[in-house]
Amino acid sequence: MQVLTTGIRSRTHLVHLAAWLRSQQSVTLTVGDDLARTAVSEDDIRALLPDHVELRFEPRAAAWPTGDLTYLSVGAPGIKPWIALHRKEIRRRVRVVVTDEGLGTYGDWRTRRAALAREGAGEPQRTVRAAAVASASRLLTGERFALYVKEQQWAVREEIAREFHRHTADVDRTPSGDLVLLTQPWVRLGVITEPDYRAHIDAVAAHARREGMRLVVRPHPTEDTTMYAGLPLVTSPLPAELDPRVVTAAQVAGSTSTALLNLAAIFDRPATRLVIPGLEHLEDALGRDQRALLARHLPQATRVRQDGRLESVS
Repeated sequence: MQVLTTGIRSRTHLVHLAAWLRSQQSVTLTVGDDLARTAVSEDDIRALLPDHVELRFEPRAAAWPTGDLTYLSVGAPGIKPWIALHRKEIRRRVRVVVTDEGLGTYGDWRTRRAALAREGAGEPQRTVRAAAVASASRLLTGERFALYVKEQQWAVREEIAREFHRHTADVDRTPSGDLVLLTQPWVRLGVITEPDYRAHIDAVAAHARREGMRLVVRPHPTEDTTMYAGLPLVTSPLPAELDPRVVTAAQVAGSTSTALLNLAAIFDRPATRLVIPGLEHLEDALGRDQRALLARHLPQATRVRQDGRLESVS
């Protein structure tokens, strides 16, 4: 069975791909991404994908397999790869399977456009790109292999949950007593000042003390960790869902994110979904399906006061 994959940007994406590939027989997988542009390596791919998968690394579309194949894409079908496949053989049959890329998978063109804006994309590029991705997802997808199944009231797909657990099977599950805060690069993105953000972090630390826990910060990989001076940090090249110190935390907290959602839904970690003062508009920007998914697996968003007490966000 010939399979082409594109869209890999993280080790978490590889876990989703692995769950789908594990049920397939005699697979030759061509990785069509230029890995130099991603956060994953050939070694990561070999370590996280099933052993029975034969791997080829070929970012040049001209060298991709011919004949009928399955296009296994992360998040949404890549329009350029899809066109390249049909340009080589206009009548070829291409089965398109789309795996999960995270919380953005459950958004719409409006939420994708807002995410692109936060990343600094200007107009009209962000509107055109968001519309193109939404259209490709709707028109080209043959099978959607997502972690959360809308038709089952957002239940967790067991094949993918098992894959996450497979890679954490040797972790001692005794709770650590830590409250692990999963951060986002809000300061780097320019949506909040560093002093205001540090005031929020100090309030979370006060909340942890009130609950008899110690705050441990897991910084986003793109952050300047000097912002967290004086606080214990847990850093790792692994995704939060595969990090032993995170999956054994007494509690996890953070802004609305894929990792927070997955830790609650897959690993049954007690989770606190926090809204940073001044960033309430990010909650308002969530799509309908995203809201329903979060309501199934995470508690209502709260704000933490400077004394460490939580208050609901209306």
